[in-house]
Amino acid sequence: MNKRWYDQYGDFGRCLDGLKDTNRWDRDRLIRGIMELIREHSPDLLDRFVLEFPLDISRKRWYDKDPYMWLLMNGLRYADAPLRDRITAYLLAEYGHMAEQASSS
Repeated sequence: MNKRWYDQYGDFGRCLDGLKDTNRWDRDRLIRGIMELIREHSPDLLDRFVLEFPLDISRKRWYDKDPYMWLLMNGLRYADAPLRDRITAYLLAEYGHMAEQASSS
């Protein structure tokens, strides 16, 4: 299996991969939260690197079919360690809340 760029980042990579199996409503909410963290930490991150994002017309990756996910996933490739850590902490907390809600239902 080909390694994805985010597989090298442990919890960060696992958290991003978790978005794939999250329902659409929760995923959209999580994306908004991640985008807010990006705006706070590095507002020009996506604009600065957008021309370097790969355009794959075959759209094989799970996030290629959604333009917001495509932009986010390709932009996060250029995130520094502190931003990756903030996003990881955010997603771990949110996944924990979602699991609690699911178990109490």
